[in-house]
Amino acid sequence: MKQKWIFKTEPDEDVVDALSTSLGYGTLESKILVLRGIDNYQKAREFFKPNLQDIHSPFLMADMQKAVERIATAVENGEKIMVYGDYDVDGTTAVALMYLYLSKLVEKKYLDFYIPDRNSEGYGISKEGIEYAHAHNFSLIIALDCGIKAIDKIDYAKTLGIDFIICDHHLPGEQIPQASAVLDPKRKDCRYPFKELSGCGVGFKLCQGLNTIYKIPDAELFELTDLLAISIAADIVSMTGENRVLAKMGLKTLRKTRNLGLRILIPEEKLATYEISNIVFEIAPKINAAGRISHGKAAVELMVSDNLRHAHQIASEIVDLNDSRRELDLSSTTEALDQVLTTNQLNNATTVVYGPNWNKGVIGIVASRLIESYYKPTLVFTNGNNGELVASARSVSDFDLHHALELCSEYFTKFGGHPMAAGLSMERERFEEFKERFESIVSSSLQEHQKEPSITIDAVVDMENLNKDFFNFHRKLAPFGPHNQKPVLVLKNQKVAGYVKQMGKDGNHIKFYLHNPATNRNIECVGFKLGKYFEEFKNSSFDMAFTAEENHWKGNVTYYLSIKDVKFTQQ
Repeated sequence: MKQKWIFKTEPDEDVVDALSTSLGYGTLESKILVLRGIDNYQKAREFFKPNLQDIHSPFLMADMQKAVERIATAVENGEKIMVYGDYDVDGTTAVALMYLYLSKLVEKKYLDFYIPDRNSEGYGISKEGIEYAHAHNFSLIIALDCGIKAIDKIDYAKTLGIDFIICDHHLPGEQIPQASAVLDPKRKDCRYPFKELSGCGVGFKLCQGLNTIYKIPDAELFELTDLLAISIAADIVSMTGENRVLAKMGLKTLRKTRNLGLRILIPEEKLATYEISNIVFEIAPKINAAGRISHGKAAVELMVSDNLRHAHQIASEIVDLNDSRRELDLSSTTEALDQVLTTNQLNNATTVVYGPNWNKGVIGIVASRLIESYYKPTLVFTNGNNGELVASARSVSDFDLHHALELCSEYFTKFGGHPMAAGLSMERERFEEFKERFESIVSSSLQEHQKEPSITIDAVVDMENLNKDFFNFHRKLAPFGPHNQKPVLVLKNQKVAGYVKQMGKDGNHIKFYLHNPATNRNIECVGFKLGKYFEEFKNSSFDMAFTAEENHWKGNVTYYLSIKDVKFTQQ
């Protein structure tokens, strides 16, 4: 879909000049920093050189002392501890991280992990999981990336003599579960300074808290940040503040990881240059595939394995599951796109589709694909358990989907999520009534600027700006993510230097070169899903919105421009 170009407000020239002088950067680089709120030397130091001193004390988090004391009591008394987590990347990395840390404190016969089955148990704390814990004499469950709304389940566990410690990062409801401790920076009464931790991040803070007692060497504790970096990237949490520090540290650890499972999943030749984007597009789908198509416990088993043969076997199974996930994703998306047309939803404010045979593990991906085509708040339903329907919901930029769904919460038997994504279940007979209500709520609240995709531009540049100094600066801005995205720049009135080539099986993508007079070299440009503009690129001049990207090959780094959108001017 064509995007609306929104140019950021020009920053104060005096502030840009002052920053340029203090840092020794050019005007473009200083402008990019000021647009990110980095407008003085101290902020720039904290941004470019984050360190352990920028990590907050875990005991600023509400209930942290309670959590540490309860786990210490369990360790001292030889209680059996179950680590419980969601089946997605954030949940499984959190479980693996916590399990590996606790393995340093207790014998493995006192420790186990549990991942609910997506199909039979669904998201969050399950009755089956609690009963498994009871049957196997676990008296303490540490729940990660879930549990903040599991009030009834926590009460049920109490009747069986099982205590809970909840480590979550989702928005709480009006009530907080009556657990031994509830760690969630989004609690209204929590004074923890950084609110955007991943679920794995909250688990890591608990490990930090425990380490004030158990004094595991810092090198061993922070060796676990490879898993934390994966969670931060995959869960698309804010790449600012403490997350930026932990992600940067975690990437450094990941590139030299000693985690057997991760080393098998990541090709050796790529490991040394791994970035957030590699995690998002390469590792995360594989880890997710276990929980989407089969069972999330396989992902945890891989990440905690110390047996080379077993780890290779699990990794091979996970890669096969990811291939199956791709096939299911494609077929379900095709059916969903057809359904939008046959049910006359093109003029609606929302997209709501239902496929009784769609796999629950891919409906979130299908929802994202539908937004790429129609750009509307979207829900994709399929059959759940006990005659219920389950759905994954995805939003468009700047629209709080979670709030819109809360206004329909009387229809749901289960509900949770974020402003941009949510999951829910409901009784089948309420589907049509809900669909009308949701459409009414969204259509009355969706603003004009939320109805079309947009791209925010940092600056218009000349080819001369794209020199060695700029690319070195660009590398230092990483790791990239929400609230610290790659700068989007615009080149105006360009014309291809030489040939234009279509790429991909169906010619969906495009590649060409632009000449840079500053270096007297051509720079490669790649446009994914822009192959349909082959003739226009050949015959027209154009304005191009792009980001700078790196290519690593045999120890060499080259740069290319990734086209985000284009506007043609007919010659």
